Amino acid sequence: MNSSQSSFTDLNDWALVYQNLQLIETEQLSSKLQLHFKTLPSFNDFIKLYESSKTELKDTWNLNEELFLQLIVLSLNPKCIKNRFDWEKVQKLMPNYRSLSELCFKFQSFYKALLPRQPWSSFEDKTLLQIILDNPNRCKKKWSQIADQYNLICKSEILRNAKQCRERWNNKLDPQINREPWSKSEELNFLYLLLQNGRKWAEISIKLSMITNYRRRTEFALKHKFKQLRKYYGQKAKKNIDVTISPYWNIQEVQMILYKIELLQEKSRKCQTQKYSFCEFLSSDREFFLVIIKNGCLIKL
Repeated sequence: MNSSQSSFTDLNDWALVYQNLQLIETEQLSSKLQLHFKTLPSFNDFIKLYESSKTELKDTWNLNEELFLQLIVLSLNPKCIKNRFDWEKVQKLMPNYRSLSELCFKFQSFYKALLPRQPWSSFEDKTLLQIILDNPNRCKKKWSQIADQYNLICKSEILRNAKQCRERWNNKLDPQINREPWSKSEELNFLYLLLQNGRKWAEISIKLSMITNYRRRTEFALKHKFKQLRKYYGQKAKKNIDVTISPYWNIQEVQMILYKIELLQEKSRKCQTQKYSFCEFLSSDREFFLVIIKNGCLIKL
């Protein structure tokens, strides 16, 4: 525990803190806060919660620590009035040391009104992109840390949580996103993966990227591609294929995907037989002739 933390071995100290919690109106607060409790814990449970939250400090918050933060903040400010938060006092009451900015941003993340579906500005995009690219271990991204760093830099009224930052990177900012038109081979591989994995878009995205030199399709792009298959719903494939099919699909959906596979394979065969190629041949009298090979037959010009 950091030197700034108090041991609070005297239960009278905790009794004074707990007494303020009785002023909380849970129903009223739950309309604007994502509370981790429906009813206040008993005094003994409150003390046990403090003890159970005394873990080795980690970057990520555990549920008990988040719950205890809510109780401490509300004990000091029962009506949760804006700009009346004493974060230094909260810091001293917490079982583990957290910086003032960590405490502030973590509590603000509980506000329902502060997590709107607001469009991202170009400044926000540039900030998030720079934070991730500057991270030497960006292959092992800790989104809670990235979100805290992002909010500190942007200082916006709209706070972005870890999930929003992760989705923005995965669906928009990642330089490895594949935005090229779909090739027939890529589409075929996608359909086979779809049959095998069901609607596991993140998993399919990773597996498909291994085939396309790690240029990955976003989950949104995969969902959109799947929706385009709906026009084949009710069509029946001529034959089944030897591949493990996820139990997630029903018979009609399997037939829809198989029918599209057949169409793509048929198009691929036609393209192969109608391909033209040309070569230069040296004749016996040492003259060059240009020839065209059409459908496997040689035609001399």
